[in-house]
Amino acid sequence: MHNRTRTLINTLCLSLLLASSFPLEAKALRSPVQTGDEIIIAKGDIPTPAKYKPATEAFIVYATDNIEQVIELLNHLKKSLVENNIKEAQGYYVKAHQHYEMIRPVVDLFGNTDRIINSRADYFLQGVNDYRFKGFHLVEYMLFKAKNKSAASDAVDELVMYVKDLKQRVEQEHIEIPKLVQSSADYIEMIIEVKLNGQENIYSHSDLADIAANMAGSEKIIEELKPFISPETLKPILKNYQQIDQLIGRYVTDQGSFKPYGQLTNHDKKKLYSLLSDQAYLLATLRSTLNVDVYYKYQAETP
Repeated sequence: MHNRTRTLINTLCLSLLLASSFPLEAKALRSPVQTGDEIIIAKGDIPTPAKYKPATEAFIVYATDNIEQVIELLNHLKKSLVENNIKEAQGYYVKAHQHYEMIRPVVDLFGNTDRIINSRADYFLQGVNDYRFKGFHLVEYMLFKAKNKSAASDAVDELVMYVKDLKQRVEQEHIEIPKLVQSSADYIEMIIEVKLNGQENIYSHSDLADIAANMAGSEKIIEELKPFISPETLKPILKNYQQIDQLIGRYVTDQGSFKPYGQLTNHDKKKLYSLLSDQAYLLATLRSTLNVDVYYKYQAETP
């Protein structure tokens, strides 16, 4: 029995030795080349058809402009802190965060960048004491809750560094049409899930300002895509935008800023929820209208 086992082991070792003595080659398996005029489906990026490129390029310019505004406003915020004017600094925070919210879906192109720039305390078990809590909402906490000018100034310096890095990457980025179409609805879903409940800016209570910012970003996308959307599809979308903007407009002060979220009435909140839900659905249907769905589907076009 022992001799038999020893023989099997020796045979196995010899086989392995022989196998290692010869070079091994492997061929990658490739899928068949797709030809013809059938629909092509892929889960990766597919180059944006030429007709959509003006729209995608225009939105990158829009995003870059808003990021520049964020940097400028944060610099003003820092100056206000140096001058010991915390009230003015608070106003600059709200405006800077608005411009960030105008382009926020684009930030998702860069992995966890949004989580670094815009993480809320409730993301972490240790809340405001967590070392990972940074970015906009750390600045907000230090300005509106802790009233710690020194800590706010340090947080602003770090935030400006992150935003400048974001600007450099956005300037070199291109956004594919499926992502742009999807983002028009993403803006609306951000409002429904977070801001309509006042959960984005819990220290500054400026969620109404961010709702307006998300609406502006969504509307910008549709403005660029108008030439490709049928009048029948476009009409209810534009009507919803108008009604939502009018409702939010009631909360603008004489100074041009937005009233605190706490002043939003239950009636208006329910009305907003209804309009936003309908708009999110309509915008989601654009994927099929423009031959773009969640799997990045295109109908092959002849040049």
